[in-house]
Parts: sequence; structure tokens; C-alpha cells
Amino acid sequence: MAGVRAATEAPGERHGRPWYVLHSTRPLQALVLTLLAAIVLPILGAVWYSGELIWPLFITAYAGAALAFTTALFWDRHSRLQDEVRQQEAERQRVADRLREEQERRIVEARRRFGALELELTRLKASVERTKREQHLYKHFFPDLPTGTWAAASGPLAVIVSDYELMADLATFYGHVEELRWRLRYKAEAAVDEATMNPIIDRFVDQMVEGVDVLLEQVAEQIASPQVEQIVGAPTQRVRRVARTRQFTGAIRAQTPEEIERALAGRSLPGLEGTPPAPDGSA
Repeated sequence: MAGVRAATEAPGERHGRPWYVLHSTRPLQALVLTLLAAIVLPILGAVWYSGELIWPLFITAYAGAALAFTTALFWDRHSRLQDEVRQQEAERQRVADRLREEQERRIVEARRRFGALELELTRLKASVERTKREQHLYKHFFPDLPTGTWAAASGPLAVIVSDYELMADLATFYGHVEELRWRLRYKAEAAVDEATMNPIIDRFVDQMVEGVDVLLEQVAEQIASPQVEQIVGAPTQRVRRVARTRQFTGAIRAQTPEEIERALAGRSLPGLEGTPPAPDGSA
């Protein structure tokens, strides 16, 4: 209760001190008292003292020295405070400049990486479209399917890009590129019937053609206005979100009608075949 009472009572009521007592550091209190003495003592000496002039002169000299010292001290303190404020402002400005430079570096890095990806996706689009047109004409068909740019850019972009949906779509598409490579190589094996593999590859390539068109549009938007992670403290940049349709991801392996028919024919429902007759002739 004593602690609560001490915390709630007015500052001027503590320990019987009046409200006008100066609450500050001891050096400041001593300087204020000296200043008051330097002003009051010459006035009192001039009014009450009627003897020799040595004491009024001494008091006046002391008062002038005290006033000069107090003025110089407070001016020095004021100058130091101003220097500290300027230094803090300069430090804050340096930190803001570093953060802004880092944010701009991320934007430039994202544009550079996405620019290289756009070139690679353009090559992939041409190869996928050619695969759709010509792969069923040849048993050994190996188009240009580059993935080096994505392998080099996926790590840095995953750190700085805030558009996670686009990164997921790119990873999915490049996984489809690897799958297409495998299917074309599998088709080229001597023991594999190309007539069976051609429709499977065609369905898969149709999905890739649709996906690469959407990705090219998204990557072009990122080159124009990259969506990168915002650094805490850096100036906020307004970015325009891109409204888009995510690519369709179908099954990795599709079955031909003949395979489906054979699979259904080989299946049986338990309990419908019946049980063999018993020795006594009962079912």
C-alpha cells in the first residue's frame, strides 16, 4: 500500500517538497543556484551595503563571471545536443539509403533473372509446339529442352521474389519438361511400341503448351514490375498484382482406351463368381 501511495501522490507532495522545486540533475541545480546568486547578490549589495566599493565590485565581478560561465556551459550543451541530433539523423539516413539500395538491388536482380527465364521459356515454347506437331512422326525425336537458366535462377529467385504462386508454377512446368524428356527417351527404346506412347505424349504436351503461354505472360509482368520481398525499414514500393489463371496440372501418366479395357477385363468383383459345389452336391 505504501508503494501504491507513493506512486499515486503528486510530485510536489513527496517528502514535503513544494511543486515548484526543480527536478533535474545536481549539476544543473548548482548552475541554476549560481545564476540566481549572481543576479541577486549585486542587487542586494547595491541596496544594503554602504561601505567601501571593494565588496560591491567583487560581487559584481563574481556575478559577471558566473553569468559568462553559465552562458558558455549551456551553449556548449546546446551545441552537443544539436550535434547528436544531426549525427542520429545522418545515421538514420545512411541506414535508409542502405536499405533502399538493397531493395533496388533485389529488383534489378529479379528483372535480370526473369529476363533470362523469358528467353528460355520462349525456346521451350517453340520446342513444345514442335513436339506437338512432329513427335508422332518419328520414333527418335529429341527437341531442344533447355533447363539451365531455371536451375541457376531458381535459388536466388526463391529468396527475393514474393510471388510464391509463380515460383510454384515455374517449378511445376520445369518438372514437366524433365518428364517430357524421359517420355521421349522411353519411346526411343527398341522394346517400346511408339504407337502406344504417341497419344500419351500428345496429351502431356497439350498441357505444357497451355502452361508455357501463361508462364510467359506472368514472367513478362515480373520483368516490368518485379514483386520482391520487402525489406523491413526500406521505402515501400507499390506493386500491381497480376490476375492470372494457374496452369492445369494433369496426371503424369495417361492410359489409352485399350489399356483401360484390358484393366477392366482383368478385374473381378469378389462374391459374384460363386463358390465351388460341395461334395454332397449343395452349393
